[in-house]
Amino acid sequence: MCAFFVEQMSIANKFCSWPDSEFFLRHVVMMNYAGKVYSILRGIEVVATGLDKWNQALFVSYAVFMTLGMYWYTRFWLLREDVDEYYTDTTYHHCLTLKVGNIPVTLGVAFYYALFCGLFAWSYVEISEPVSLSLSIWNGWCCANLLLATPLYK
Repeated sequence: MCAFFVEQMSIANKFCSWPDSEFFLRHVVMMNYAGKVYSILRGIEVVATGLDKWNQALFVSYAVFMTLGMYWYTRFWLLREDVDEYYTDTTYHHCLTLKVGNIPVTLGVAFYYALFCGLFAWSYVEISEPVSLSLSIWNGWCCANLLLATPLYK
């Protein structure tokens, strides 16, 4: 019984294999909790040092969206069962996929990160704030992982 349970729950039963969409979504969720907290705190720190209104609005809105994003991840993708159900085609569907399916949702979230990647890249060009550069790179990395989480190749 224990061996069956471990085999069912383990994703490490094959050493060399290409990670699937579920792996990349779980990875984004796990890495992005820390990334969201860090970006919120650094964003607040940058805003406190004094910026022009546009960059202040960017950093403050990003902090708000990152906070809401942590709730999103906890509500919809925290448990392994949540992610598994998000990718399955059964009679019971994950609540995010009821109307449009998992491909548009995942691509939409990837677009969200691509948008902030571009906004922070522009911010870096405008004000040369190193935090803008790191947040641009971070958002680009999240976008890339979410594109890999999109179940297009199944």
